Amino acid sequence: MPYPLVPLFAPRIRVIDSSVERPALAAVDDGPPPVPGGRPKGCKRLHTNATVATVRRLIEQSTLTYKQIAEKTGVSAGTVGRWARDGGWPRHPFAPRASDTVPTARAGRRLKLRMLGTRLHLLAERCVDELWQNPCVDLDRLIEAMQVLKMARLTVKGRGRPGRPGPAPRTGQDWIDRDTAIRTALKEMRRGGVALDRIPDAAMALLEDAHTPPEREPPRRRGPRRRR
Repeated sequence: MPYPLVPLFAPRIRVIDSSVERPALAAVDDGPPPVPGGRPKGCKRLHTNATVATVRRLIEQSTLTYKQIAEKTGVSAGTVGRWARDGGWPRHPFAPRASDTVPTARAGRRLKLRMLGTRLHLLAERCVDELWQNPCVDLDRLIEAMQVLKMARLTVKGRGRPGRPGPAPRTGQDWIDRDTAIRTALKEMRRGGVALDRIPDAAMALLEDAHTPPEREPPRRRGPRRRR
């Protein structure tokens, strides 16, 4: 016969003293050092908090490139760029800039097309935030947000592999190609289920700007040549 003070089944709720567990968690939090030679292909282990903090410190306080930061921390260059972009970490003023952070005035047509999906997605999130904060439901604004989200998905899905970036001077033929490219993009979006009459003006402006070639800088005047 069991003792009356001994329970037959172990309780599901266990009380743990946090003062005892805290030093152990703090010791495990930093984790092991980076894997030498890079992480193995297909590795699913998460990076430690210490590694993320080191990458952020190098991004914000050093002039190293993403590749150099990856060699120092054992994190791939793509992961470093994704952390910096998603976390909004500011870069050092004298550090080289990534291609996706180049100002719009300096960006070429191919780079604008690469950034079009991200900008459309941000515009859709902005529309959703406005609808969420508004106590009244605006059906027209909701339909516009849905169309922008469809445009963002179709843009990212149909982008494919990037080609070779080349010079895109603004000439008459470029304007013809620009209008043709805009019409082709609108046809593809209508085929993908986007209602063209419901596209907001901001999304249409982003689409037109992405297919517009950059301004061509005038050639620099050369001075008189010196005779030897």
